[in-house]
Amino acid sequence: MSHGTPDAARASTAGVGIGGIALLFVLMIGLVLVVSLIGYLCSCVARRDQLPPGRLPFRAGIALGGCAAVLVYLWGLLYMPSDDAHYLREACAEAGGAERAAGVVGYETGFVPLRFVCRLDGGGGISTIPSWINPTVGALVAVTLILAAAALLTRGPARGRRS
Repeated sequence: MSHGTPDAARASTAGVGIGGIALLFVLMIGLVLVVSLIGYLCSCVARRDQLPPGRLPFRAGIALGGCAAVLVYLWGLLYMPSDDAHYLREACAEAGGAERAAGVVGYETGFVPLRFVCRLDGGGGISTIPSWINPTVGALVAVTLILAAAALLTRGPARGRRS
């Protein structure tokens, strides 16, 4: 078998895709982060009388934007196939059709931005990650960072230390 054939791509899939334990670990970390951000948001709402005026909308926006970005990323992560050769071929066939998937010569993965591409023998590739995932995550992160910067810029004078 030469490395230019689809059989070579199917035979050498070590380190491609995401293993079951790794996927569960990343999902767990993401869900813990989302629950933590929701807890932060709830604590801000509960003590809104103690916050300086106008701070709650910024904090709520930051927490909700962060939650949304993490959830969309996790949703995209669910489109990453397992590292088993059968699932890799199946993901390529689902994303680009059986005819195009027959010409797969390799795989490319990435986690930032999230991608799984089935490389074709004639050039190009088939992406299994929906095209809206990465732009949506990017936009949500950008909005969250803009809100954080606005919150810092609109912050009142620093409180002095009391002796």
